[in-house]
Amino acid sequence: MMTKREIPGWFRYQLVLSLLLVLCRAGFAQDTGASLLGVVRDSGGATISGATVTATNNATSGRTVGTTNQKGEYSLLNLAPGTYSLNVQATGFEGYLQTGILLELNQHAGQDIRLGVGQVQQNVTVNADVSGLDTVSSQVSDEVNGKQLRDLPLNTRNPYALLELIPSYSGTTGDDYNSNSFSISGGRQGYHDTLVDGTPAGFPTVNGNSGIGVFPSIDAIGEFHVLAQNFPAEYGRTLDGIINVVFKSGGNQFHGSLFEFIRNSALDSNTYFANQHNQPLPLFHRNQFGGELSGPIIKNRTFFMVSTELLRSNQSTEITNTVPTDAERTGDFSQSGQTIYNPFTTVCAVAGQNPCQQYVRTPFQGNVITDAQLAPYGAQISQVALNALKFYPEPNVPGATVNNFYATGGSPTATTAWDVRVDHSISDKQKLFVRYSNRVYQSDPDPLWPGQTAVAEGLIDGDDYSRGITAGYTLFPKSNMIFDARLGFARTLYDYQNTSLGFDEATQLGLPADINQFSGTPLFPVLSPQAYTGLGNNGYRHNAFMTYSLLSSLTWTHGQHTFKFGFDGRILRVNDRETADSSGNFTFGTNWTQQPNVASAATGNGVASLLLGLGTGDMIQDYKDVATQSHYFAGYFQDDWRILQRLTLNLGLRYDIDVPRTERYNRMNYFDPTATSPLASNVPGLEGGLVFVGVDGNSRHQYHIDANNLAPRFGFAYQARKDTVVHGGAAIVYGPSAQAAAGTVGPYGWRVQNNWIASVNNDGIHPNVSSLLDNPFPQGFTNPPGAANGLLTGVGGQIEGVLQNTPTPYVVQYTLDIQQQFAGNTTFDIAYVGDRGRKQQQSREGGIDFDQVPAGEILSEGANLESSVANPYYGSITTGGAINGPTTTVAQLLKKYSQYTSLLPLFLSGGNNQYDALQVRLSKRFSRGLQLEGSYVWGKNYDNGTNHQDSFDPLKDYAVTSYDIRQRFIVSYIYDLPFGRGRQFGSHVNGVENAILGGWQVNGITTLQGRQSSANQCK
Repeated sequence: MMTKREIPGWFRYQLVLSLLLVLCRAGFAQDTGASLLGVVRDSGGATISGATVTATNNATSGRTVGTTNQKGEYSLLNLAPGTYSLNVQATGFEGYLQTGILLELNQHAGQDIRLGVGQVQQNVTVNADVSGLDTVSSQVSDEVNGKQLRDLPLNTRNPYALLELIPSYSGTTGDDYNSNSFSISGGRQGYHDTLVDGTPAGFPTVNGNSGIGVFPSIDAIGEFHVLAQNFPAEYGRTLDGIINVVFKSGGNQFHGSLFEFIRNSALDSNTYFANQHNQPLPLFHRNQFGGELSGPIIKNRTFFMVSTELLRSNQSTEITNTVPTDAERTGDFSQSGQTIYNPFTTVCAVAGQNPCQQYVRTPFQGNVITDAQLAPYGAQISQVALNALKFYPEPNVPGATVNNFYATGGSPTATTAWDVRVDHSISDKQKLFVRYSNRVYQSDPDPLWPGQTAVAEGLIDGDDYSRGITAGYTLFPKSNMIFDARLGFARTLYDYQNTSLGFDEATQLGLPADINQFSGTPLFPVLSPQAYTGLGNNGYRHNAFMTYSLLSSLTWTHGQHTFKFGFDGRILRVNDRETADSSGNFTFGTNWTQQPNVASAATGNGVASLLLGLGTGDMIQDYKDVATQSHYFAGYFQDDWRILQRLTLNLGLRYDIDVPRTERYNRMNYFDPTATSPLASNVPGLEGGLVFVGVDGNSRHQYHIDANNLAPRFGFAYQARKDTVVHGGAAIVYGPSAQAAAGTVGPYGWRVQNNWIASVNNDGIHPNVSSLLDNPFPQGFTNPPGAANGLLTGVGGQIEGVLQNTPTPYVVQYTLDIQQQFAGNTTFDIAYVGDRGRKQQQSREGGIDFDQVPAGEILSEGANLESSVANPYYGSITTGGAINGPTTTVAQLLKKYSQYTSLLPLFLSGGNNQYDALQVRLSKRFSRGLQLEGSYVWGKNYDNGTNHQDSFDPLKDYAVTSYDIRQRFIVSYIYDLPFGRGRQFGSHVNGVENAILGGWQVNGITTLQGRQSSANQCK
């Protein structure tokens, strides 16, 4: 249930002040380290209190020191991933030194120690890794360690492709900010949280999904960790898992690497279609090169790491288009195979019948369109159409009328990225670091249409400019206390550049000059004749997405408890400038050149309709132009309570709040379903309309605040035996809210959609010679009214709007698993995982229409739905086409909000999803030259989706999801062959022999899975 109230000014200021006070004390930070825990005993089994336990990082010589409590227990927290030595000293006992301890990101390692009686100077040295069992945490997670990062094959070396190693993964990953859409443990795709060095690397995009702005080079990553289920309270704002990536730190030794990966079409075979057309081998060049260097600036104190990676790729693309023949471009369809009817001859088949039951038309003489046959009706062949047809390439496939143009060319992309990180140890108790990342991704396809026609091909050049920075400070005020603070920024600037920008459609096509004057973005218009390749592309965008974050935490080990509490603050911004149909978007169906309401493949032609200037379409002014901002805050408390020697409880509570967004110039509104319409005098009882923010005393916030999002966490880890641990738990996790900053916020008032109505009374049968293609908008254009029209905004047409009461979606997670340690550093885990998503989005920019005619009315009215009746809005609604005439249809007046043709609620909440799975994991840490990670999942995923046949009962669509994968098996393997120096065979070979025989490795990733569902299937 939501708190249905606005955010008064005093509340905002009090909230900010409270946040600042909390931040000064504790705050919130994401875990970027590991922990090492255990018990120190003497040879007789008695615990030893007061022992000094020191973990030393082999790379940096940095030390973390702790002391055992009265029960002999120690906890070393926030250890950077890497290799450590562990030293234990206690008065009256021999010293203990263990080397070769490998700690991974978010690992909770255990190491119990026994000390013999003796002098501290006497050391017992052990070279061994720690156990892979997790005796502390109940989370379900997966780790990709440094060796896997370096050695496993990854196409284009995209770090997020590592997600495919996760058992419950489903979806796709890509190289730009918005191409990573995946599901973890059955969550909705695109609602994850990505953390790099402990701060958010993601941001909301135009439609609120999670974009990613930092793509670390594989060589620069220290650890890659995915939290899938039941994670601690310090993590949240996700419906789909947490990706946690940490960059490498430098050390006391210089390390570096250079690489280049090459793929070239010289090693490829030709394609079937290219051979058919005697085309040469398609181009494919990929060069990926770069390097990484790390080392000391000041030994034991200051370290650096710098990396760079460049990708240059050019891949052949081929197209097969259907373009008009030379004869068709002049109106001659005698060889086209369809009979072309003259729509201007439309008459009733039965003279005098009213209403007419069937209309008929006369075909063009010789199947050729001429001005002479049109002149009696005051029409002529469209000059705009004749000019536009010149922008089609000539057919180049002899004898073909369909798929008669073929071309190949290149599609080059370029990525340039670099990262730098500096770590500094002020003392053993104070450490800080800063990391900066910069990345540019460019996709600029070559034109495949020749000469002047290229401007109409509809090509888009896409450029991403991404930057990310994180600064961190860690303080150890006491041996049992850690304070950590991080400041982060992630941003992507995205340019979606239409290559026809600047095209003058007035002088080059003959369209009215005021189209470009009022659109503001001159492009080649979209012209789409049915069954032919269309001309133009309707889009142009300039977007900026960013997240500012301030995170800090305080961790305190006290007795049997490890407390962690803090706060998370983020500022989210989306600047979105998009155009769509700014120069017109026109579609030409075959219906205009067929017999009315008689569809047939043997009649009608889309290009013929184009030449006659008859179709449908629009021109949109200011499609989207917003600059939104929102704030997100979360506080949490976590207690990992070692209640018994073998039992640890994980208890947590988190509070999330997305403060509803505002827009820089108040260019937003919301739909109020109960507001009395100004048109209630036309239709008694009529309700509904758009209400604008920031005017008439309305708040600048678009939503009522959802202020009751408490998210408890519970888990346990029970060590049943030395080599067996049982984990279980449950959690509520709140995801990104639809109330946060976004680009799709409801544009009406600032967006004006001018519809092209080419028929009389919009009946689609009788041509209107005053509004053909050469003059599609005879009514002209007006500037967007903004909020001036109030509740009358958008009447007569389609509108979109958010509902103020839109709660934050959440997921209920629960899990139970058994983890077993075997010999050879091998761990086996079998788990049940369940997710229940609630209050999920069940529409986006469409999918539900509040103006759908109810099913009961459809059944009762039947064919009468399209009957004409008197229009009660006549004279009051003067825009649109369906409601501004003297008559309208029965169906229109049966709609709940009949003053609109369609009413689309944006991002409506109320959806459900469900995931249940058996997950099995087998992990062998690297030893004796072999590392192995394997998993198997048997699960099922349900969702009611975001597109619905019945807008009044969307849960009817609850079914198996399109991204459901019933069974999935994946294994990754790395095996260093035992040949060469230091190996089992040939350990004493000379240098030349070792260069030939030594250093070989077998590695790979094997995936077997069932197919994804192509569509929802009924449950």
